Amino acid sequence: MFKNYLKIAFRNLLRNKLFSALNILGLVIGMVACLLILQYVQLETSYDAFHKDVENVYRVRCNDYQNDRLVAENAKNYMSVGKIMAQDYPEVRNSVVIFQRRQAMLAYQKGNKRFKDKDLYFVADNFFDFFSFNLLQGNPKKVLKAPKSVVLTEKMAEKYFGNENPIGKTLELNGKESFTVTGVVQNPPVNSHLQFNFLLSIHDVLKEYKEKDREWTWTNFHVYVTLKPGMKPEKVEAKLPALVQKNIKHANTVKMRLQPLQDIHLNGYKSELSPSGDAQSIYLLLTIALFILVIAWINYVNLATARATDRAREVGIRKVVGAYRQQLIVQFLGEAFLINLLAGALTILFSDLLMPVFERFTGKDLPFNLWQQPSFWFIFGGMFVLGVLFSGLYPAFVLSGFKPVTVLKGKIIRSRQGIVLRKGLTLFQFMASIILIGGTLFVYQQLSFMRNKDLGLNISQTLIVEAPRNGDSTLQVRYNSFKQKVQQLAQVKSFVGSSSIPSEGFSAGVTGVKLKGQRGDGSLQSVTWIDEKYIPAYEMKIIAGRNFAANATAENEKNVIINESSAKLFGYRPQDILGKQVTGYGLNGIKAFTIVGVVKDFNQLSLKKSTGAAVMHYNKDAMDYYSIKVSVANMQQTIATIKKEYLEMFPKNTFEYYFLDAAFDAQYKADERFGEMFALFSGLAILVACLGLFGLASFTLLQRTKEMGIRKVLGASIDSLMILLLKDFLKPIVLAGLLALPLLYWGGTEWLKNYAYRMPVSWWLFVLPLLMVVLVALLTVGFQTLKATRHNPVEALRYE
Repeated sequence: MFKNYLKIAFRNLLRNKLFSALNILGLVIGMVACLLILQYVQLETSYDAFHKDVENVYRVRCNDYQNDRLVAENAKNYMSVGKIMAQDYPEVRNSVVIFQRRQAMLAYQKGNKRFKDKDLYFVADNFFDFFSFNLLQGNPKKVLKAPKSVVLTEKMAEKYFGNENPIGKTLELNGKESFTVTGVVQNPPVNSHLQFNFLLSIHDVLKEYKEKDREWTWTNFHVYVTLKPGMKPEKVEAKLPALVQKNIKHANTVKMRLQPLQDIHLNGYKSELSPSGDAQSIYLLLTIALFILVIAWINYVNLATARATDRAREVGIRKVVGAYRQQLIVQFLGEAFLINLLAGALTILFSDLLMPVFERFTGKDLPFNLWQQPSFWFIFGGMFVLGVLFSGLYPAFVLSGFKPVTVLKGKIIRSRQGIVLRKGLTLFQFMASIILIGGTLFVYQQLSFMRNKDLGLNISQTLIVEAPRNGDSTLQVRYNSFKQKVQQLAQVKSFVGSSSIPSEGFSAGVTGVKLKGQRGDGSLQSVTWIDEKYIPAYEMKIIAGRNFAANATAENEKNVIINESSAKLFGYRPQDILGKQVTGYGLNGIKAFTIVGVVKDFNQLSLKKSTGAAVMHYNKDAMDYYSIKVSVANMQQTIATIKKEYLEMFPKNTFEYYFLDAAFDAQYKADERFGEMFALFSGLAILVACLGLFGLASFTLLQRTKEMGIRKVLGASIDSLMILLLKDFLKPIVLAGLLALPLLYWGGTEWLKNYAYRMPVSWWLFVLPLLMVVLVALLTVGFQTLKATRHNPVEALRYE
């Protein structure tokens, strides 16, 4: 019996090639898009899941407040927080601390070759007890126990030492300290928020911070704790205010939070160890995946019910010869099963073929082989079953419900409920299309806004050269000579040194910063070091006071320049804060710094983050970055000359450079990729909707052929017939617009809340999606309509 049903279903598919092709194509596009998105989502949501006891591991974050107002949500914390929690809280089993020195670099000389790499963490000696990274060589309890010890990743060990055993070899840190290789660790998985090349003993870092009294003033560490099984994080978090009150002078400005380890990647904060994902983007992509699949299923329902007239006599004859309704339902479900089966087979084929392309498109190395994942077969099987039921069940009940006497007389009573449902499903397709087009416009317009907004500084034609890491007592002399030679080049407009640059975070964050004599606990402020030419070179606007003086090192070291946000945080207008002294921390024995200038706020990082309070100190020494403003003419020759001078002055270093505008744009790479993915899958959703609309228009116009013939005989023009037919398709689009545009406005404005600086929401962002859907619908339906109106009426009426 079942074999007979499949045979009949197969014949029907061959007989109705357009119907079959449209449905199979729509389902394939829908399921392939859905599976690719789910593969990406699976990677993004699997971060750090491989660690043992992961459900009990938390990061201890630190939020900063000013007058009970949240001013910063930080990933970092004070260095001793985890240690105290492990000692004093019975709920906490152990803790680990990580320190990332952004400009630190390890180097190794091998013959004439010199290797050097970044991405290194200073970590506590229990790192491998705490996290589940696979140590290939070395004892996990001892590899980081001794000061000046380093563990290499497998990739770095192969790069530096080839087939040699790296254990016992020596690497140089910034050319000043020697670290001994004590272990080799497997490369971190792609789905780990900890991405490193080297792990170094944190021993000396902790010692330095204690000696300089920074243990409870500088938040430069990432702190993690493991709770004992069954312990509630809320109970531990409730104890943290007491820890803050006991150890931090400015306790009222600090609140600590526990964040589950698996939440870190999709819920990032300021100063993350690696680029974060975005939970909201994941939800939006999942929504698009669902839209595409549902639209494909709607197409099947609409086309199947629209063909009811063609199938009516078949149903009537089958019932007359004894077929039961249940048998007819099974037959029509069999057709849905066969279409979904064919679509499923093509989906598996195309998903496998397109996976490498999708990986390049997303910029992610998707480590999961689809066919080896039980979750894939569960999801795929679920889509298949739901596809058969959703797309086949309603048409099966509609078609099997026809009365044989009525249909064999050529009369079909159209169900009002059926017509309403079909129009409702079509309305949903148009709404989804308008929202997806509008969402794409929102994403790209916000990206354009961020790229073109005034940053408060000029980064164009700025060549960034990383300062030498290998230095000795003559470094300052050689730096001055290098700087002088570069400044003499005709194509060089300026040369400045700094400890941080735009596109990178500030050098440090210091809590408890306040004005001398000011009451209260102070606030969190970012700190950086610049020379006297930095502000004019970057064309930053001084709105009160002055710049650092030229050739006045001793005086400049006692002074600071702050930004507008810092002045506001202190409670002063820029012109009124001049001469006040900043306290709360000390540098080089100086405990109070006089404010001599205030600059207009500028964006150190992307416009996703607001401008924070910043204090700029003076430093004339060779720092971490050299910003060189160059002219466009003879660019490559200029870079080659700078490289030559650099290598002559710093022979043990490699010359590394990049342009600042490119580095700044790189901060938007994730947003750009999301925009591209959103646009691609939105386009696929609209394509599937158009396939359904094309098929629906074909069958609807076929049913109205006789009506068109009669109207033409009675004198109707082609133009009037076109308007009559297109009006039926335009009505649901207008209604869809009225329903979709408020949803688009709500969704768009909610999404924009992720950005500190937001584009103005213009009227065209709502009108354009509606016009585009109208245009696409007219193009899709217009050709079919024109063909229908040009039919000879004799052909339509010859059998009446």
